[in-house]
Amino acid sequence: MSLEVYPVWFDSLGAKSMCVLVETPDISLLIDPGAAIMQPRYPAPQELKLHYLELATRALRLAAARATHVAITHYHYDHFRPDLPDLFRGKVLWIKDPNRWINRSQWGRARDFLRGIAALEGRALGETSAPKEEYPDPLDELPLSEPFRPRRDLLRRWRRRFRGLVRLWQQGPWVDPCGFGDRVVFADGRVFRIGETLVRFSAPLFHGTEYAGPGWVLGVTVEYGGKKLLFSSDLQGPVIEDYAAWIREEGPDYLVLDGPATYLRGPLQSRETLDRAIRNCAAAVAGAKEVAIVDHHLTREPRFKEACREAFAAGAITGAEALGYTPLTERLGSWRSRGELGEVISQAQAGELDRELLERILKVTL
Repeated sequence: MSLEVYPVWFDSLGAKSMCVLVETPDISLLIDPGAAIMQPRYPAPQELKLHYLELATRALRLAAARATHVAITHYHYDHFRPDLPDLFRGKVLWIKDPNRWINRSQWGRARDFLRGIAALEGRALGETSAPKEEYPDPLDELPLSEPFRPRRDLLRRWRRRFRGLVRLWQQGPWVDPCGFGDRVVFADGRVFRIGETLVRFSAPLFHGTEYAGPGWVLGVTVEYGGKKLLFSSDLQGPVIEDYAAWIREEGPDYLVLDGPATYLRGPLQSRETLDRAIRNCAAAVAGAKEVAIVDHHLTREPRFKEACREAFAAGAITGAEALGYTPLTERLGSWRSRGELGEVISQAQAGELDRELLERILKVTL
């Protein structure tokens, strides 16, 4: 057995997710077992959105049954499902630090999640005082992005938001990991060796552009037998040039990358930011040696391949295509043009639509 990467679920299959199972002889690591319903503007009827969310949930459960370890790169529900405790029961959890380099909403979500994990063990969640710690400006570590950054007035406003978060981290209280022992580990910047398998977590990375409102995520690298997987988590392109350079320097055999959030073009994402993300996405894909999946944020609108044509020309595929399926946005267009959408909705309501997809989970590898 070598390094095996199993696509579990991605947005191109019809529900928000970016989940893979990575197996070596030493470990079975499930990365980001989450799934959420598609946004209101996604071009599918509600019946199909609910159907694919149910399929995604079943896929997560299938993968979790094989996992020994679970990685959670941040606390958005398309990356973890606190409502499904069976996904985590009996696993070692490597998770984003809930105490720092985290925004306010995820600060609360992480505590609710860990409170539930502690309850499974029959105890309360432990807390401790926040240590005296200073937090440098994270832009100081991103020199390649400097010529491409947003306007100075925006950076000043976003920097004030960052400083407000620093006050939150400094005031606490913090979640005390000691009560979990080795069962739950805050993984930011950590390296784990299990047998001959090396698992590396990045330092916290912006979820998008500089001082991104959604906070920070962790990238994950798994190495075994001369092969390497890099899972980017939510870099939204990446937008930031330093992150694209990091991916290229790693030179992974298998790259799992969330692409640019083209569906947010307009007031929520400037043309300049989107251009950066598209350019950096293509550069990152060029660094992959064998397979590059580009999915998640990118595949939430029908024209995503046109928007990121350079990445797909360089060999990128979607998670759906890795499993032998056409992305759902393309299938929706075909069903509508052939007048078949009503029949498809009926199949979904009967639980029959794409039921065979679940049979491919854990059988198809990159």
